[in-house]
Amino acid sequence: MIFANKDTFNKFGKIIKVPEMIISFTFLATGLAMIFVYDSILSNALWIKFGFVAISIPLAVVATKKQNKFLMLAGVLCVFMAYGFAEMHRAGVKKGTIRATEETAAPTRDLTEIELKGQAIYEKNCTNCHGPSGDSQRSGAARLSETSLNQEGIEKVIREGKGFMPKYDKNLISQEDLQALSNYVLTLKK
Repeated sequence: MIFANKDTFNKFGKIIKVPEMIISFTFLATGLAMIFVYDSILSNALWIKFGFVAISIPLAVVATKKQNKFLMLAGVLCVFMAYGFAEMHRAGVKKGTIRATEETAAPTRDLTEIELKGQAIYEKNCTNCHGPSGDSQRSGAARLSETSLNQEGIEKVIREGKGFMPKYDKNLISQEDLQALSNYVLTLKK
C-alpha cells in the first residue's frame, strides 16, 4: 500500500484506521506489561525494541496523514527492527547471556544439600515472579525476604497457590521437593 496511488491509499486507510490504532496500542501496552509485570529479565535489546515501537507508532500516524512514502517505509523498518531486537533478547535469555537485573541472593551461610536442591527448583519455577533474591514482586508475588511464614506456611502457599501463583499439588511437586523448596525459601529471609 505504500506505493499505491492516493485514491487507493485513502480508501484502504479509511478501512483500517481504527483497527490499526487498536493493534498498535495493544502492541505497545502488552509489551510494557511484559516488562513491568511479567518479565524479570531486562536487557538493552528489550529497551531498544520498545524504543523502536514507540517511534514507529507516531511515525506511521504522521506518514499516513501526510501520505509521505519515505516516512511510511521508515515506520515499517522500525517495526521490523523492534521484532529483531525482541528476538535478540529472547535468544539471549535462552542462551543465558542475558541475566536478571537484580543481584542473586547470597544467603549468609553455606546452603545444605536439601537447600541446594530447593535452590535449583526455585530457580527453575519461581524466579520469573519472585526474582533471584525473592524481592521482584512481579505479578503480585510476595517479597520472600520479608515473609512471616514458617516452613509449613510456605509449603501450604506452594500447594494451594495464591493470587497469580499456580497450585503445585502432589502431581506437580513431590513432598521431598516441596520441603527442599520451602527450606531454600527460608534462606531468602533477611
